[in-house]
Amino acid sequence: MPQPAHDRTKAELKRDAFTYNEQRDVYLCPNGKELRRKRLYRSGSGLFWEYWAEKKDCGSCPLRQKCLNETDKAGARKLQDSYFKTVVQEHFSRRWEPEYREALKQRQIWCEGTFAAQKWGHNLTRLLRRGLEAAEDHCLLSAAALNLKRMIKHSV
Repeated sequence: MPQPAHDRTKAELKRDAFTYNEQRDVYLCPNGKELRRKRLYRSGSGLFWEYWAEKKDCGSCPLRQKCLNETDKAGARKLQDSYFKTVVQEHFSRRWEPEYREALKQRQIWCEGTFAAQKWGHNLTRLLRRGLEAAEDHCLLSAAALNLKRMIKHSV
């Protein structure tokens, strides 16, 4: 089962107090108002859809003190959902199928061993440059080097 999203807000009403309406793609707050999908948000921990309530709805809400922080500058509640939520749910719904179990076993054999080899022999335990692009470049070069080594080993 996927880990539940961590609600970092200091508000009394947490994420589980809101219900998701899949047909309309909105969240409903405990007072019955809608939080609509507003924008795609990228952070260091992923890609998220942001759902925002209307400022006027939150302004006159009797649950405002429980729902919003004192430091909330927007004046309206917002929630974040992973951009990949539907794919993750589909992935976890298949986890007991025999084909899925076999694919997982193959991944453990092929991919995890490759990752270990790259960490051990290609300095993937730490990076010399900063940033995601530099990390991606480092990993791709490491994979290319590992593939070249394997090609040479099997061609001789």
